[in-house]
Amino acid sequence: MKKIFCLACLSFREAVREKFFFGAIFFFFFYLGFCALLSKLSVGYSLKVLQDAGFIGIELTAVVLVVFSFVTSFFKEKETSLLQVYLSNFKPREVIIGKILGYVALSFLYLILSSIFFGLVSVLHAGFTPQALVALYPVFLKTVIIIGFASLFSALFSSSTLALLATLFIYLSSEALPSALVIVGAYGGLFQKGFLRAVYFMLPQADKFEISNRIFYSSAPGLSYFFWITLYSIIYAFILWIINLFIFQKNEY
Repeated sequence: MKKIFCLACLSFREAVREKFFFGAIFFFFFYLGFCALLSKLSVGYSLKVLQDAGFIGIELTAVVLVVFSFVTSFFKEKETSLLQVYLSNFKPREVIIGKILGYVALSFLYLILSSIFFGLVSVLHAGFTPQALVALYPVFLKTVIIIGFASLFSALFSSSTLALLATLFIYLSSEALPSALVIVGAYGGLFQKGFLRAVYFMLPQADKFEISNRIFYSSAPGLSYFFWITLYSIIYAFILWIINLFIFQKNEY
């Protein structure tokens, strides 16, 4: 456990020092400024516009940050033979768990910082709803799963570009599938419905993580929702880790 913690701390420190981390923070800061301006122009809907656009920005920048940081770091370590050094001193499962936990910590830190920026801008421009911060927890769980995919594709593919595109494709597909299911359910054939439903259950079910609208415009879900979504994320991430470990052990670095 101590070795895993050391690797996690090392990965976290490396990720925080990378330009992607500071770039994501500055981009989100200016994005929030644009959203605040847009909300002022939307008379009668200022708070709604700021909340919706703000949470979309938080999720997108968090996903892009962890994906780019993880994949580039993995392939940099691979090219510089640093990964071989790790494997000569640590077990493969320790290397994978350590790196994943390091980037999970990075995601958590970024979400904390972005929520602080979001809260400040909301207070200054359109008001702030404290319970809105609850919606960040499912976003964090979603980034944990995406980190699992980034690790899996980094071990599976020999190209960093391919690993990046594959991970982003999984994320975008999971986001688009709920809407696609609604359309196919109304107009599609039997095969299309069955195929899309099978893909929906294989990919992360993004609609299960979306609670911002419920928090903003009705009420927050109960504790049972957070229990099941946490359990779902843990099981999904564990399955990804098992596949990742199998592929990682088969490769030569």
